[in-house]
Formats: sequence, structure tokens, C-alpha cells
Amino acid sequence: MRWTLAALSLLLVSMTHRGQAQVSVVPIRDLRFGIVIRGVPNSVSPADPVKSGQWYFSTPGIGSRVRVQFTLPTQLNGPSGATLPISFGTTDAILRGTAGSSVNVILNPNVTTTLTATTSKDANVWIGGRVTPAALQVTGAYSNTIILTITVF
Repeated sequence: MRWTLAALSLLLVSMTHRGQAQVSVVPIRDLRFGIVIRGVPNSVSPADPVKSGQWYFSTPGIGSRVRVQFTLPTQLNGPSGATLPISFGTTDAILRGTAGSSVNVILNPNVTTTLTATTSKDANVWIGGRVTPAALQVTGAYSNTIILTITVF
């Protein structure tokens, strides 16, 4: 049966910059799995232009050191206390600067990553993931929160 809809809300909880310049982080779109079939795992690639979650952030300038950290849920919460397992693989996040010469940097969202902005002072971060519904998964909308913390130093 095709009944279960899974959605994952994105939330920026904190951003830090030690210095005088401002850091800006903007959530662009939620990670959405769409219609999920009971008993059939469903994945969304971080490169998916419609379903992947996306944030945009800007730093004070090229040369800034940026720490990217995700706080990830292990389940989505649904109707009447139902839960749906969600997981994130080692290549389920991408960071790319907005300059034309920028390249994709594959991130493991399960670990904190520190990078140096070398081609662009601003970037996009995308995230994908995988849900594993049970054969008797309760029908309904499921959601939870991903926390993205950007620290510039």
C-alpha cells in the first residue's frame, strides 16, 4: 500500500562567529521522502534537486575556517506515537560554494567536518537520508528535526 508520507523538517539552531563579521544561515528546503511504501526502504540522495534538504550560509570571506556539524534524528515521529527509522550514510551530505569554480565536497553528516573557504565566501549544504518502514507501518505524516550548526572561526 502507498500511504505513508515522511517529511523531515530542517532547523538551524545555532551559528557562531568569533570576530566582528556576521554569519548568515538560511534554510531553503526540507528533506522530503514523499510517498513511502510500507516495508520498502526509501532513500533520498543529497544531490536530489527536489527532495534533498538544503541550507545556504555565508561567511565573512574567503579563507574563513568553517565547522559543519549535524545533529541527526534516528527516527521520524508519526501519528499516535508511531515511529519510522531514519539513517544517514557517510556520503549523505554535500557542501558546495556558490562561485563558479567551486566543487562538491562530500560530507559524512554523522561526524563534524572543518573546512577552509577557498573559492567562495558562501555555500549551500544539502542532505539526504534513508527511511526503513515496517511492513505494517502506520499510515500518516512523519517528521523530526535536523539541526545544522555552522561555526566560523
